Amino acid sequence: MKILAIDTSFEACSAAIVCDDRTLWSQMRVIGKGHAEALAPMVADGLAATGLEISDFDRIGVVVGPGAFAGVRVGLAFARALCLGTPARAVGVTSTQALAASLDIKAAIAPVFDARRGQVYAALYGPSLRTLIDPFVASPGEAATRLQSAAPEDLVLTGSGAPLVLGDMKDRAAVSERRHIDPAAVARLAGATAPASAPPTPLYLRPPDAMPSASSLFEGAAGR
Repeated sequence: MKILAIDTSFEACSAAIVCDDRTLWSQMRVIGKGHAEALAPMVADGLAATGLEISDFDRIGVVVGPGAFAGVRVGLAFARALCLGTPARAVGVTSTQALAASLDIKAAIAPVFDARRGQVYAALYGPSLRTLIDPFVASPGEAATRLQSAAPEDLVLTGSGAPLVLGDMKDRAAVSERRHIDPAAVARLAGATAPASAPPTPLYLRPPDAMPSASSLFEGAAGR
């Protein structure tokens, strides 16, 4: 199975090409903004490096959130466009599970992302990435309480929000240095998931930070 995976959910823009569990190509750029401009050339680099074409892929794995509103939209739109007129099926992968899958450890993993506005996105996974707590958004203190209530004795925090919750964890957690999702992990998850059970649908958890004003050019555009 040939899988192209993309992630634009946070400050990193990344992509990977995996064939039968073997990573053929992978690239990551921490750019903060400008994912829409960076993603297409990045994928083009991957196609050139591997000699593959979009029509060769069976699945397109894409991170659906939680994450930055604009970044999630960029990744989803790109993945859906790649599937038009090709055999590829788009498979949605959450940012929290993708980050957990990026670590090669046996302990329980709590991926935590800085969600800004005094909040974090978090979730909890046990062995074999079994979901113990679904992705949620909360203040760092609230997140720490929820994670501790369900976590086994050994717990590893990872992600940009890990330092924000560590102080409330009562020395129960170790911290991984990984902050960004490995796009190859997104590909592996997409390959192990039935497309029908993981559609490319955004997972925002909260409203976007900015909305068009009532007098903007986008007023009423949703109905056009």
